[in-house]
Amino acid sequence: MPFLSQNVSAAVALLAGGMLHGFALGALAAEEVGRRLDRRRRLWVVERSGGVWKDLQRVGDEHDKVFTRFCRLPRPLFLEVQGRISPHIQRSATNFRLPIPAGQKFACALIRWATGGYYRQSSHGLGMGLASALRSNVEVADAIIAEYGHLLRFPTGQQLEDVLHGFERKGFPGCVGAIDCTHLYIEKPKGVRSECFYHHTGGFSVVAQVVCDHECRIVSVYVGCPGSVHDSRALRTSPLFENATAGRGVLGEGGAILHDDRHIGRYLIGDQRYPLLPWLMTPFDRFAKTAADRAFDESHSAARSCIERTFGLLKVVWRNFIRRHICNLATITKEFMAVCILHNLMIKRNVQINPALMGDSSDSEGGDGGNGNRCRRRRRRGFHRHLPNLNIEVVPYDDPTYGGDLAKHVRESLVEHVRHHVAVHGAPPPWPWR
Repeated sequence: MPFLSQNVSAAVALLAGGMLHGFALGALAAEEVGRRLDRRRRLWVVERSGGVWKDLQRVGDEHDKVFTRFCRLPRPLFLEVQGRISPHIQRSATNFRLPIPAGQKFACALIRWATGGYYRQSSHGLGMGLASALRSNVEVADAIIAEYGHLLRFPTGQQLEDVLHGFERKGFPGCVGAIDCTHLYIEKPKGVRSECFYHHTGGFSVVAQVVCDHECRIVSVYVGCPGSVHDSRALRTSPLFENATAGRGVLGEGGAILHDDRHIGRYLIGDQRYPLLPWLMTPFDRFAKTAADRAFDESHSAARSCIERTFGLLKVVWRNFIRRHICNLATITKEFMAVCILHNLMIKRNVQINPALMGDSSDSEGGDGGNGNRCRRRRRRGFHRHLPNLNIEVVPYDDPTYGGDLAKHVRESLVEHVRHHVAVHGAPPPWPWR
């Protein structure tokens, strides 16, 4: 323009106007690009509304009921646990996207364990992707175990004395807990010998061994044995058996004095599927011969009902563990230990469980408690009718973990003590776990 125009001032004005016009167009283009990038700040994630997560953040009495129905934990307990595990699961912000809040990841894991639905369903309702939900589930379980793992231990001090007094009131002085096993049903595992995980009820499962006290507080958990393993073999492979045999831990310390001044050590109580050991008392069952033996079995059943109530409370709240799992074995182990810890926290805080709020069913197709269509078809074909005792092992006579003179002497002493206890305080109510 300066060469075409002979007027210098006009040429400079035209040049300045062209430069300002270019700057204005550049600013408008940069603003439009910024708006588009802001609308699509997560370049590789599908936009989700996250309506459930927004509803869970509302406060009020009615909203608190909705919060408890979804997450199972009251809001104060939820916030307390979230504050403890946030350093383990909270990620840093990057130049590409903001991290998922720790509370959102924690809520996603709780809803998954509480309902047993698919990962895709629970994650989409919380505004998360499928991969994020899978990672957060494992991260939350690891964080809970790391922060609250000490809750899955035998009590000490005054709490141990309360447990001993609680079982002594039921006629079993020196008892520190009740032991039993439950099955976590899974899909047919890959990469391992799947026949080892086949349970005689018609599905694949993993055995979880649990010990609880008189208040249904879980003090020991061992998960990982295949479903075909008998309860007694699961006990022999657990660290509990190793420590008790070596005289370590709470079972190797102290004892109790019976009414006739006999001294016995501390022990657990279990059903007839367990061996009779000096630190594990089992009932006579069909071998009961006298009235004292039958009274011992009735009192034993009443005292051992705490473990049945524990399984009932655990699975009515965390309904994911009454369904068939589609995940690896390591994840199942972490999840079950995490919900056992949450179970103890709820008991410690006296959280009242309302079955009406916990009874909402999931829309997952795995809600058959592990006995799916495949199992029903097998029953119709008579696949295992000739194997009613598939899960019962033949006990070798040279097995040192079964029976023994010391164990029989301890049980005989307890039989006499229970007979005296029933004569003084009366017989326990029948079917106390119902």
